Amino acid sequence: MKRITLMMCVVFLAFVPICGAEGLGTLIEVAKSQADIKGQYDEETRNFNKVKNGIESGAIKKGQSRSDIRSKYGEPVVSVKDPDGKREDCIYKPDTSSFFKGIRATLIYNEQGVLDETRVEEIK
Repeated sequence: MKRITLMMCVVFLAFVPICGAEGLGTLIEVAKSQADIKGQYDEETRNFNKVKNGIESGAIKKGQSRSDIRSKYGEPVVSVKDPDGKREDCIYKPDTSSFFKGIRATLIYNEQGVLDETRVEEIK
């Protein structure tokens, strides 16, 4: 009886590293994904702060091209074209805001990709 119990313990312990390694690998992948998500949120917040400061200081102004602004201030969180396709709203927001609540900066371009309007607004 002792021999069977001992053999069962040995077999069980032999499989623990295999099972644990699979679960551990999954946890490592989740941690990497969380780090990637955090990095993306940090970049969105940095871009928002640069755009907000650019609008408030007058560095971002009507007539600038979309490509010049994006190369200097980064990509927006989202870009939405009007149904007629003539204007594009580019929204920058920090990670503490959602699209429905909080502060955001909006750059609106005409169909030629030239900045037509800027807004910094807080939605409550």
